Amino acid sequence: NIRLRKLIQFKYKTQYDLLPAKVIGYSPIDIVTGVLLSSEDIRDVVKNSAVMTSDGLVGKVVKLSGNYAICQILLDPNNRVSVRVQRNRELGMIAWDGGKGLILEYIPNTVEIRPGDVLYTSGFSQIYPPNIKVGTVLRAEVNTEQLFQRISIKPSVNFNRLEEVYILKSEQSE
Repeated sequence: NIRLRKLIQFKYKTQYDLLPAKVIGYSPIDIVTGVLLSSEDIRDVVKNSAVMTSDGLVGKVVKLSGNYAICQILLDPNNRVSVRVQRNRELGMIAWDGGKGLILEYIPNTVEIRPGDVLYTSGFSQIYPPNIKVGTVLRAEVNTEQLFQRISIKPSVNFNRLEEVYILKSEQSE
């Protein structure tokens, strides 16, 4: 009940046109790390629509078929998202770290990144609108032998507990 109430409040707080969908399984396609979504109104969705929850960004729709869609989650090795650090407005790119987390790439050693810094989508994308929470910095390691820091990120979404999501309706679908 608490989880559903949080989702409903999120839909009314956001300015985006969102379509609710239920997570019904894992992606049946081997080359996509993702989840299978179901919704009666899935025909209002186009490929590359952003998928999110009240906690933050989940991924994007990569395939549509009938009343189902496959969502490529952020933990897919081929998924990249442009993000902005909330505190200092620095731009970077999010990628899968090979485990259960993410890494923030392309942040120079000269930029201060602290544990607890929050990351949001940058808006420099045709897929992801700005200001969707992506994750929080766990640690930043400066290596003087390299140009960029190694920054570990905890995703804002718990991908093991996904049950309901929102799909961003595109202007193309209207």
